[in-house]
This record gives sequence, C-alpha cells and structure tokens, in this order.
Amino acid sequence: MTVASDPRLERAVSRLEDGGRILVTRLLYLGDVLLTLPLVDAIHERFPAASVDYLCRPPAFDLIKHDPRFDRVFEVRSDGGVFNSLRLVRRLRARRYDAVIDLFSNPRSAWLSWFTGAPVRIGGDRRGRRRLYTHPLTVEPEIRSAIAHHMAYARPLDVDVGAAPAMPALALEPGEIELANGLFGALGIETRRPDRPRIGLHPGGKWDVKRWPVASFAGLADLLTDRWNATVVAFTGPGEAHHTEEFKALAGDRVKVLPELPVRAVAAALSLLDGVVVSDGGIMHLSVAVGTPTVGIFGSAEPDIWFPYGSSGPYAAVFVPMDCRPCHRHECPLLHTDCLNLLTPEAVADTLRGVMSGGGFDSPGER
Repeated sequence: MTVASDPRLERAVSRLEDGGRILVTRLLYLGDVLLTLPLVDAIHERFPAASVDYLCRPPAFDLIKHDPRFDRVFEVRSDGGVFNSLRLVRRLRARRYDAVIDLFSNPRSAWLSWFTGAPVRIGGDRRGRRRLYTHPLTVEPEIRSAIAHHMAYARPLDVDVGAAPAMPALALEPGEIELANGLFGALGIETRRPDRPRIGLHPGGKWDVKRWPVASFAGLADLLTDRWNATVVAFTGPGEAHHTEEFKALAGDRVKVLPELPVRAVAAALSLLDGVVVSDGGIMHLSVAVGTPTVGIFGSAEPDIWFPYGSSGPYAAVFVPMDCRPCHRHECPLLHTDCLNLLTPEAVADTLRGVMSGGGFDSPGER
C-alpha cells in the first residue's frame, strides 16, 4: 500500500500538505494514548500545515484537550447516550477530514471513523470492521514496540516513521508546576536536595496481574527512607484509595500521601520528583512523558511492547523471569501472580538506583 499506487492516498497526502485535516483516535487507555503521541509528532513533521485532531475517552481527554499539538480534541463519553453520540458524529463530519487513523479499531471507534466520511480511513484489518475502513492494515508481527506499532498506521500517508521521535512527551504549563509545588509544600514535602531525593510510588493499579503487592511497595518505602534518606511520595489513582490506605498503614507516617488528583495535576507532581516506581499502567507512561526517571514493574505484560523506553533515557522495566510470563492475561490463570509476588524491594531499589545514577545524588543506597 503506497501513495503512488493509490489515488485516494495521493489526494489525501496532497491535501494534508496544503493544510488539510486528519483525525487520530485511540479511545482507551491513558497509557495507550500517551504511546500514540510520537505518531502525532511524526504527522506534524510530515505535514506541518495540517490540522491534527484527536478522539478519545477520559482521562486521556482531560490530559490532552489543551495540548497545542491538536486543533481539536473530541471526547467520547461512555454515558453519552444516543443524543450525545449523534452530536459527536455531526461535529466530526463538520470537520471534513482528509484522513482518519484509528489506532484502537474496536467496533465503536471503527463506526465513528466511518461516520466521519473521510475519503481515507486507516484502521486494523479485523473481521467485521475492516469494511468500515478504506485501508485496513495488518502490522507485521516482528514489530514489537507499541510506539512502532502505532507508527505503522501512518506509513500509507507517506509519513517517515523511521525518523519519528521514540518517546512520548508532554508539556506542562508553569501554572501547573506552581500548583504542584504548592501542594508539595502544604504536605511538608521538602525541596530537592542532593542528599534527600524525592521518590514517587504508586501502590495502586487496575488489575492484580499488573499490580505489585502493596506490602512490597511498603517494603520499598522503608528501604528508601532508611537507606536512601529519601522523601517518599505516594500517589492515589481513581478509585484506588483502599490501596493507598493499606500502603500508608504499612509504611507509616514517614511517607507523604497525595490525594486523588486530576490527571494533569498528577503529571505536574510527577515532574517534580527525582524518581518514580510504578506498576505497569497509565501513571508509568505519564511519568516517562514528563521526563522523570522511572522504573516500571511488569507482571503479565511484555516490556518489549509496553515499555519501549529503556534505550531512550533514565527509564527501566523490572520483572521476574518465569516460564509462565508473559501471559497477557488480566487474571492469573495459575492463581498465584508469582511474577509479581517474587519481585523484591531490593531488586526494585537496585533498578531505581541505576536510572537515577545520572541525577547528581549522593550515592543513594550506600548509607
């Protein structure tokens, strides 16, 4: 599938070069949307005059709705009902897109792509949905990284995916940083010092097979405060207050616990830290996107796919090698989640020391 061999692609590329419009959509999830941002940057590089819109659900919508990369960001609401769905379709059709790239390709996103009326609609070559795209696409199985997988969807539009940025990047406003600094001050979190790093932990997570045990996070907090003289800052995800409360009960008053925050406030708080340890999930990708040294803990999923950052900066994935992982399940089929339970706080701390080694700290872990 090349531009030269397809008049529809040729016309779309010509119009985008002259300032046309393209819609990118990835309905779910927060981390997955962040992993599409390099694709968006590559589209801007190829078509600097074009307008790029995005279609997604919260909380990703709340994260990127004012991002300067996008001319419009449209929200898909799970509770919108027929009236709101029709209103969304009218708004999308009014944009008169020259191309749509659907990176999720589930039934809803496929139909929304079709309803735009765009002459070029690129999406996954999946049974029943492929007919809703003008250019259904199958990504080669040897492409492992989620970022590279997304990039492949832009090749039909003559986007040089090989020259694209390898990392998602999120810009924060000075006012957002100021508010996060104020929150830290109100909680008694000290300013940055070489001998007292500020380390963020997120003891929550949606699925058991991705969530490191709370007791292990508490053990890591003890190690960081005792041996590193660190200030430990704990994050609370949506609906995860019970994990945070359990963590605080185990770790004690030495840790600073942030309340549940809007997603951009979370991003700003992450940007103020010297290191972050988090289970595989949206906050992990958010931490990377703001440039904070990050350790991602993996259970059932593959870092090669979902943590394509290790060669690009102070980021590392940590996991326990086991014959049964990765299983890609949302529940452990063997009912033990040993891929997480056997990972020790010491091993995670060693990995964190490695990603923070260039940050100017006084040899954390050597006290």
